[in-house]
Amino acid sequence: MNSLFEIQRMKHSLDDLSFAWSDVGGYYRVYKNEQQVYEGTAAEFTDGELDPRHPFQYTIERVEDDQVKNVIVIQTSALMSMMEDEHPLQRLVITTIAASSQIALSWERIKGVEKYDIYRNGTYLETVENNRFIDREIGVSEPSTYSVSGTRPLIDSNQQLNVSKSIAAKAFELMTPTNPESKPAEEIYTFSVRVTRRDHLLQPVAKRKKAEEVKHWKFRYSTFLKEDIIKNPNLFSPLPYFTGDDRDFDPEGKSFRTRVDMQGKFNGKENSLQYTKAVGPSIGLNYLKRYKRHDHASVDDMKIERLEGESSEVNFEILHDVGNPLTASPPIHYEVKGHIDCEGNIDLVGYHNDAPHHEIYLALGEGDWRTVHRSESEGLAYLSGVLGDNYWRYLTCN
Repeated sequence: MNSLFEIQRMKHSLDDLSFAWSDVGGYYRVYKNEQQVYEGTAAEFTDGELDPRHPFQYTIERVEDDQVKNVIVIQTSALMSMMEDEHPLQRLVITTIAASSQIALSWERIKGVEKYDIYRNGTYLETVENNRFIDREIGVSEPSTYSVSGTRPLIDSNQQLNVSKSIAAKAFELMTPTNPESKPAEEIYTFSVRVTRRDHLLQPVAKRKKAEEVKHWKFRYSTFLKEDIIKNPNLFSPLPYFTGDDRDFDPEGKSFRTRVDMQGKFNGKENSLQYTKAVGPSIGLNYLKRYKRHDHASVDDMKIERLEGESSEVNFEILHDVGNPLTASPPIHYEVKGHIDCEGNIDLVGYHNDAPHHEIYLALGEGDWRTVHRSESEGLAYLSGVLGDNYWRYLTCN
C-alpha cells in the first residue's frame, strides 16, 4: 500500500492517553518502554497506567507476513495538573513522534503564548500559531535537535510566583511608553528535544540493539559578559565600569562570571556525582576605564544537591544566586533540575534572569559537548527579574 504509516490522532486526559494510527493493513504490536502491551488488528490503543515521574516511549510495529514492515516511535508524558508556583515547563506534555516519513512535535499549550518559533539544530525554520509542527525534510541518518520558543507578556502571567513581578512590569511599561526600542516585560519559554537517528530508532523491538550504556558524562553551566568593558547600571556606585569576559558562546570559554562543572559515572549498580564551583574576578574601573579594584564573589551562593533516584540514574538540583562583590546589584539567579540515566535519557529543566549570557552544555561518554541551552543578555537591568524570566527545558528521544 502507498498510504503513509503515521499517527492520526492523540489525546491526553488526567486518567489516560490514547492514540490511533493509519490502518494500512496487517496487524499491529504496541510496546511501552519495550514491554509489549497490545497486539491486534485495531489501529488504536489506550493506556490507563501512566507514570508521571518521567517521559515514556511507545513503539508501534506493523506486521505483515510475519515480518515487521513499519515502525513508529512516540515519546510523551502523562498530563498532570500544574501545581502552584511550579516551573511552567516542568509538567508540560511534550510529544515527539518519529516515523519513516516524518518527525512530528506537539505540546501542551502555554497560556498567553500566541505563537512559537521553531528551530532545527539552531537554524530557524518557521513560526507557528498551533501547538504542533511536522518536519518531512530531515534525513533518517542524522540526529536532530528541535527547539520551540515562545513569549508571554509578564503582565498577563497568572503564575502565583509572578504576581509581584507582573505589578512591577506594568509599572515599568507605564514609565517607558514612548520608547519604541524598549523591550516589553515578558517571559520566555523554550523547550528542546534531541531526536536520535531514525535509522537506529525505528527498528523492531526484537532486533533493536541494546543501547550502549553511558559510562560517564559531564555537565557545564557558565554565565558570562560578552563585552570587554561594561557600564555599571548603578549610577551611585564609585565604580562606573567593569571588565567583561570579552567572548561569545563557547563551551571551553576561559573567562566567565560563574561556572558549575559536574561529572558523573555509572558503574554497574553504583553511580557517582562530583562537581566544582568557580567564580571569575569582578574588576572595577574608574571613569577613565582604568583598573581601580577587584574582588571575588563567594562560591557558597551556588548550592548543588543530589536528589533521590535509582542506581541507574542521577538526579540533581542547582540553586545559583551570585552577586557582584564590588557594588550593590541583584545577583545572577538561576535554578536547574536534572535527570540523566545510564541509557543516555536526559531531562533538564530550569530558569534564569535575562542577564548576563547563560550557556549550558552536556557531553556523554567520549562525545563532544552538546548545546543544551543558550541565552543572550538583555542588559544588566534584567538581573532584577522584574522584566521577566527565561524558562527552558531539554529532553532526549532515544
